Amino acid sequence: MNFKSFWIILFLFLLLASCSENKIIAFQNVNLVPMNEEKIVKNQTVLIRGKKIIQIGPSNNIEAPRNSKIINGEGAFLMPGLTDMHMHTRDDWLSPIWPVSPLNLYIANGVTTIRCFGPSGSSPDYILHWRDEINNGKRSGPNIYTCGSILYGPVKDPEGVVQEQKNKGFDFIKIYSFVSQDEFHKAIQKAKRVGIYTAGHIPFSVGLDGVLSEGMDEIAHIEELDFEFLDFDSSKKLDRIELFRFIIDTAIQQHKMLIGLDIEDLEDRFGKTISATIDKLRTVNIPICTTLVVGKGIVKKLYEPEAFLKRSESKYLPEGYMNAFRQGKEKHQMIFNGFEDFSIFKYTLERLLLMKLKEAGIMLLLSTDAGTGGMGIVPGFSIHDELQILAENGFTPYEAITTGTVNAAKTIEKMTGEGDFGTVEVGNRADLILVNKNPLEDVKNVRDFRGVMVSGRWYDKTELQKMINIPD
Repeated sequence: MNFKSFWIILFLFLLLASCSENKIIAFQNVNLVPMNEEKIVKNQTVLIRGKKIIQIGPSNNIEAPRNSKIINGEGAFLMPGLTDMHMHTRDDWLSPIWPVSPLNLYIANGVTTIRCFGPSGSSPDYILHWRDEINNGKRSGPNIYTCGSILYGPVKDPEGVVQEQKNKGFDFIKIYSFVSQDEFHKAIQKAKRVGIYTAGHIPFSVGLDGVLSEGMDEIAHIEELDFEFLDFDSSKKLDRIELFRFIIDTAIQQHKMLIGLDIEDLEDRFGKTISATIDKLRTVNIPICTTLVVGKGIVKKLYEPEAFLKRSESKYLPEGYMNAFRQGKEKHQMIFNGFEDFSIFKYTLERLLLMKLKEAGIMLLLSTDAGTGGMGIVPGFSIHDELQILAENGFTPYEAITTGTVNAAKTIEKMTGEGDFGTVEVGNRADLILVNKNPLEDVKNVRDFRGVMVSGRWYDKTELQKMINIPD
């Protein structure tokens, strides 16, 4: 190839790339669910260029530019894509271990953004590559925000770990249950100095008061508040399963008369402790991830194992997990063996906490803890289960959807400085779901959609089904 031919080919390539990038996608005649307030705006046209929403208005006032890709939204509802604010990636997601890549499962369920609370693998750096490849259009997947390796405890050099993760470009620091008071203090103070967000468990040696006084930015689960209702020796040197079984045994000894009570009776018993706990949380305005699908799933696994196996989405879990479950060697089967009734008590208490946190105006973040492959929580599908749990426990559809859209964007903005998603507004990232029925009438309607857009890339229903099809 001569020099002139090379430059002609390069020019044509750049021209085609530019044309593709600037091509308009137009959603026409949609019922808009903007999520900036509880309303439906009928007969709207939404124009997308690249990754951004560039114009919104009545369909009779906006004409799509020539050569635009037209998506007919007549009779449908256009809403923001969902975010799973607490999940986990594994470096084998793209391998045959998973029947379908969870990256595809998320998109196919309208989850356009995920936040990883601990990438699993020999090195966490793979997720930075995935994040960049998705951002650059080289890989299909939801938008990714992530921490680096979890600070499990003990941590030899917490300040050094925080600095390293900041340098590498991770979005936040994840702290786990087993760090010491000194390790926790050093990690949090270093994170403040270098300007990186912190989230995690309530370490046993620190407690809720310590977490709040030190200024951790976010709590990773509602279930972390369970320990406020328990007096136990947190200094015991046990492995994870042994420790949690010890905690359960201690809880049963202290609360055995309460196991079997309904949610109203638990409120009578624990009302003062709940009020005191929520007052502390409200004072510092700390957000909390929901992840109640974990507790509900534990109950199902223990009491309805056959129904759990027969779930349509169970086919997407790794075969290794399914074999362990059939053999009774799954994580929660082992932890709750002999303590099955306690799982119901635990989940009931967490439902009560959920309702009280909502009433108090604590920011809640739609989360599922999916992605590890070790708990039976199926990526993507579980976000709809979590929405349903919220709806069953006092949330209106608008309030439930807000936890995975508006609240998610506000938290990511605090974490990274950019929160340009979560609502359908000009200038925001084009993360959208086109659903067939009004999602503000029933959260189940979010499952029934015509297609999903991730950062301006449109996937219609046919393409989504192909993405998660398991070959015979």
